[in-house]
Formats: sequence, structure tokens, C-alpha cells
Amino acid sequence: MIFLDTDIFVIDRLFPNDERHETNRRFLKRDGEKATSIYNLLELCGISSFTLTPTELTKLFMNFHQQYNLRVLYPKPYGTSAEETTRQLVSRIFEKICMKMNYSDAQILLIAEEHNCTEFVTWNVKHFNERTHLTVTTPDGFVN
Repeated sequence: MIFLDTDIFVIDRLFPNDERHETNRRFLKRDGEKATSIYNLLELCGISSFTLTPTELTKLFMNFHQQYNLRVLYPKPYGTSAEETTRQLVSRIFEKICMKMNYSDAQILLIAEEHNCTEFVTWNVKHFNERTHLTVTTPDGFVN
């Protein structure tokens, strides 16, 4: 399963004049199992909230997985209680932060790893490269 970072959707939805838009679009139309995390979706909604009405924003949030034909992944539970799950999750996120990652990137990468994704696709390779066992590449690497 290929994991898509937020920037892929931001370019697709908000920046049609970006020089990467055509490559980005071709990548999004590729066949194959794709996923992103609930955190990526919330990040996209936050960015889009400045230009969309509340109704449009709700539609984006509710129909996102269908619009892009992908799965939205959530953190996996750890342990037997909410407190134990939270402690484990925070601990694993902090391990990523210690690799010089910001909080949201650490959160997102952890979900991709937990769900056994094979590739992590982003235009910001430098944020994730050498911080994961996943193959990190750009959409350009898939369409060319």
C-alpha cells in the first residue's frame, strides 16, 4: 500500500498552477492501493478552511476517501486501555521526534509504518528520508 502525504492533496486541490500539478495528477490517477492518515486529512481540512465554506469543508472531510479512492488510516491501539494506548503512542511519536522530525510529520509517519505501507510518497522527501524503513519518494518517481 502506498501512503500519500498531505502535500500531494494540497497541490491537487489548491495549486493548479504549480509546476508539479500535472505530475501530481498523473500520480493520483495511478491504479493501486493508496492510503493517507486521518492526520493528513485534518491537515488538509485546516489548510482548506481558509477558502472553503463550512459546508464545502464538511463535504471534503466526509467524502475524501471516495474522491481519491484511498483508505484513511487511524492510529492502531496499543495495550488494553486508552491510557496505555496513549502512553505507547506518545512514546513512539517521541522516538521519531528524536530523529529530528516535527510532531505532525512524526505522527503521520508512524501511522504509515504501523499499517505496513511499502512506500511513502511526498514532495517533501527530506522531511522523512532516513527516518523510516519505508521507501520515500516523490510522485515524480512513480510516473516517470
